[in-house]
Amino acid sequence: MRHVHFSIFSIFNHQVMASAFLIVFLFSPAPCGAYEEIDLPDVKVLLDPPEIYSRGDVLYYNGKITDTSYVAVLNLTINHDIKKISINSIGGDARNAMEIGDYIYKNGLSVDVRSVCASACANYIFPAGKNKYLGNNSYLLWHGGVNGPEREVTVSGNISKDDFFMLQEFKKLKNDDIAFYRRIGVNIRVSFCPQLKDDYKERFPEKWFSYPPEDLEKFGIKNIHYAISASQWILSMRNKHVIFASYCN
Repeated sequence: MRHVHFSIFSIFNHQVMASAFLIVFLFSPAPCGAYEEIDLPDVKVLLDPPEIYSRGDVLYYNGKITDTSYVAVLNLTINHDIKKISINSIGGDARNAMEIGDYIYKNGLSVDVRSVCASACANYIFPAGKNKYLGNNSYLLWHGGVNGPEREVTVSGNISKDDFFMLQEFKKLKNDDIAFYRRIGVNIRVSFCPQLKDDYKERFPEKWFSYPPEDLEKFGIKNIHYAISASQWILSMRNKHVIFASYCN
């Protein structure tokens, strides 16, 4: 079994010399705490590079979302009549996840969470689906967003936090993030809602969270289909130590 959980809100890498800009939302290993850790038994969620292939009208995606993921997904969807994306990802590059989500929304594709859809996957890919499918053991986990509280942002690399927030690339990503959620009709706060509260760190010690179906619908995430029932999915997730947050406007 592979034990993976959140240690920080996000990882930001800024490589000035290469003019590269990458914002990553994913799980990160951390020392064990007194709380119960989430257990992700499927190691394919960690694949880097990811495994991407199609069978019939379904595109299968296993692993991290990287800076080449959108192009890889686009190439497969162009050459095949894809109607559904079956995903299994811990998250990754925000820009590529957003571009994949845009493509899903514009082309009316459905999203099936086979095992895990976390962080960047939950931010952009899952809510963009025309129909969304969750198995009884399918993890759906958020971890913050680019327009969330700045205090939850961790910056790595040779750049200060203040300078990072002033980068034009980051400002553009924040604006694109706002436009994306408006386009798909989802409240942008879904990715960071509990982080707005003072008790966030106490209630969510690993800094990840999910939402019950009625709260997802309030955010605008609709057409979710559960393998057994919504109540059975919630029970399964709670038994796996997932902590549920509530809607906020």
